[in-house]
Amino acid sequence: MVSFDLWFESFIFAAVYGVIVMVPCVMVGLIGKKMIDKLGRYPTKSPAIQMSIFLQLIVIEIIAFFCLIAFYHVFAGLRTS
Repeated sequence: MVSFDLWFESFIFAAVYGVIVMVPCVMVGLIGKKMIDKLGRYPTKSPAIQMSIFLQLIVIEIIAFFCLIAFYHVFAGLRTS
């Protein structure tokens, strides 16, 4: 039987991946909370409030996507070398 001896590397992989996924989720949650608070204070300005949040969400999405792509390329490069 083959023994698995890469436990530390697996932990690092899972931890880095978890951080890359969790940080944008927390940021979106905080932005959503601020948006809901603003909507509660100014319900008639709903479209303007939603559009002000839109750019922030797009930036978070793009940064998270490129972090995941960079993460993939780093680990794919380590595998081939």
